[in-house]
Amino acid sequence: MRYLDVVCRALLASVFIVAVANKVSGRAAWLGFVQSLRELRQVPEAAVRSAAVAVVTVEILVVALLVVPVRAVGAVGFALAVGLLGAFTVVIGRALARGSRAPCRCFGVSSTPLGVPHVVRNLMLICVAGLGLTGLSVDGSIDAPYAVLAGLTGMILGVLTTAAEDIVALIKPLR
Repeated sequence: MRYLDVVCRALLASVFIVAVANKVSGRAAWLGFVQSLRELRQVPEAAVRSAAVAVVTVEILVVALLVVPVRAVGAVGFALAVGLLGAFTVVIGRALARGSRAPCRCFGVSSTPLGVPHVVRNLMLICVAGLGLTGLSVDGSIDAPYAVLAGLTGMILGVLTTAAEDIVALIKPLR
């Protein structure tokens, strides 16, 4: 694996780990996530709970595939991440087009309504997955200390990505 591959794997894995953890951290968190899907009005009412289970299952699968240090497995993980993030982006775009301003429950409880920043974040994460796929095509390997550094870099960037709304809220001037 190359540095780029490891950074991208760690970044995406940490984003999806935070997403899953905040959706399944307790009954209230789970019900809040299910309710947020309901408020998006993108899934028929009868399928909302199944859609919620499917989202979390695929997020867990992405993480599992990205942490396996095998090229072919990583490629499937990156491709699945692109598909899932693409689906999220389409759902958010459709919800915004319909006038839905439901809060984003991507990474847990939030009062920030869906908006263009969520679409941009997802598009950036899709680019990260694309870069990861590109990194897989480079022959060679990196030494263990550099792999650890690459992994830590990716994890830090991933956690910062999941906290971006909160960071912006801290530095945004009060109205």
